[in-house]
Amino acid sequence: MSFEIKGIENLNNEERLKYMVSFAKATIEIESDFVAMMANLSSVIMATIKDLNWAGFYIVRKDQLVLGPFQGLPACTRLKDKGVCVSAWQNKSIVRVKNVHEFKDHVACDSASNSEMVLPIKIHGEVIAVLDLDSPKIARFGEVEEKHFADLVKLIEDQLEKTYEELKNI
Repeated sequence: MSFEIKGIENLNNEERLKYMVSFAKATIEIESDFVAMMANLSSVIMATIKDLNWAGFYIVRKDQLVLGPFQGLPACTRLKDKGVCVSAWQNKSIVRVKNVHEFKDHVACDSASNSEMVLPIKIHGEVIAVLDLDSPKIARFGEVEEKHFADLVKLIEDQLEKTYEELKNI
């Protein structure tokens, strides 16, 4: 199977977000392996959404987050006690940060990042991973981005619910 992203050059931000969710849905529906799914989804996000410098996943491993598939510069491999990703994981809620330089205990993996949004991925109420998005633009993520990325996370969660027992062994 091959993928092709074309015809999005003239789409506005919300149209790109909708396109990303529909493209991701097709990707999710054909792949049940979480690692393969995360790899393709990070690529889909970076290929369709403007003003991002990093998109990827951190996976919960016991008492820390471990780097998963991503697109962007090399990143911190383990997060445990601080940062936007840890906050989203521990609070089990979406965290949007307009200016990461004003976020207490921000972990700067890429010095070009100025804003960030992190969405927890939950199975049976427990966070198993987070989707992390970074931008070089201050206040890049608003309500419209949160809505569409939350829709994407829901698609991931629904697919993973089907293969929950397999996930315990990754």
